[in-house]
Amino acid sequence: MIEFEDVRQWVEYDLAVRRESGYRRGRRLSRRPSREELAEAACDGDGYLREAAVERLAVSTDPEALPLLLIRCVDWVRPVRERARSAVLSNLDATTVRAMLPLIGILRRRLLDDWMTTLLRDALPSVLDDALALDDRETRRWAHREALGLLSRERLLKIASTHPDFVVRMICGDALLDRGECVEELLAAGAPKVRMRALTLLGPDVAVAHLADRSSAVRAMAQVLVPDPAAHYRTLPVSFGALAGLGETGTAADAPLLERHLADERPRIRRAAVRGLRRIAPESAAVQPLLTDPSPAVTREVVAFLRGRSAAPATLRPLLSPAHPPHTRRAAAALLRDHDPWHRLHTNLTLLRDPDLAPAAHSDIHTWLQHTAATYTTPSPTLAAEIEAHLDRLPPETARQLRFALPNRRAGRVNSRD
Repeated sequence: MIEFEDVRQWVEYDLAVRRESGYRRGRRLSRRPSREELAEAACDGDGYLREAAVERLAVSTDPEALPLLLIRCVDWVRPVRERARSAVLSNLDATTVRAMLPLIGILRRRLLDDWMTTLLRDALPSVLDDALALDDRETRRWAHREALGLLSRERLLKIASTHPDFVVRMICGDALLDRGECVEELLAAGAPKVRMRALTLLGPDVAVAHLADRSSAVRAMAQVLVPDPAAHYRTLPVSFGALAGLGETGTAADAPLLERHLADERPRIRRAAVRGLRRIAPESAAVQPLLTDPSPAVTREVVAFLRGRSAAPATLRPLLSPAHPPHTRRAAAALLRDHDPWHRLHTNLTLLRDPDLAPAAHSDIHTWLQHTAATYTTPSPTLAAEIEAHLDRLPPETARQLRFALPNRRAGRVNSRD
């Protein structure tokens, strides 16, 4: 007989049997069906056969009977599910509910009615610890919402402070804040949204200490609560949160302070400085040299800073050299592609021999042909010649399409007819 270590696999079994059986009618259970036959009949596409199987499963002591009956409790045929529900209610206790919890959690998401949800809610007090530890994320979160009235203050605080699922932490943290309990503890250890709410309950004096918080949500709330937050940031010790906050609230006059930290040995500090300059000093010339920064995170921030600005192709092309690490080459390629359609094409052709970036270049060339080849702009003669020289790196048909797209080629074809 089929046995599953995880009872949730019965749902997959149910679907697989239904796909194989189709909806042929007229089949009947044998007088003494084997366990395999009975299990398959319980999942068959024929409702009459499923109903007959449920009648047998209702009095069966085989281990597969209960999971199959639970699945039929959410059957789309009313007589089948009503008979299955009657059988389940007469055979279910705390031990069997505990064993079937993962399956019940999956089945309650079927949008038929709330019978399965009510079953789980009624059983929750007796299987509380197991329900709160379920692997299924959606059911685990539901169980925490339902169990708020069953959990002590201490346990709610522990969950709100340490649970790996931030949604669960928020559920329990909000429940405590609704009661006005553990506000200071949650400000120190809750999920970011809970800490932000706790900050509003404690007021401006406490908010000053959280202006440089690691969480942008908490910083934003502190900035709302504190008058002139930028003045505080200018006097705070250097940290990621302090520089990020200065970039969020400062003015162009603060640009030198941020630029000074572009050379900091800590990548997070350099990244925060670039992000802040992007907001308060978008014309700063000190950022572009960080395209060769050893940190990919910093380089991504530099690309966001330079995107839409006139970074000269002549300064970017050398960064495509294999001598540079992949994240630097990728950053230069992104900015060159943004320059204009012809630099985008030239960049992709250049990268066709780059082992790290060639797949993306091939893909973008095909996108270029589909959406950009009919552009009315023209490349310079030098750029057009370089594009032409690189076409031998492509399959012949793709190269032919690109040659046709080059303006000088199109002009030659037109002139030859005159």
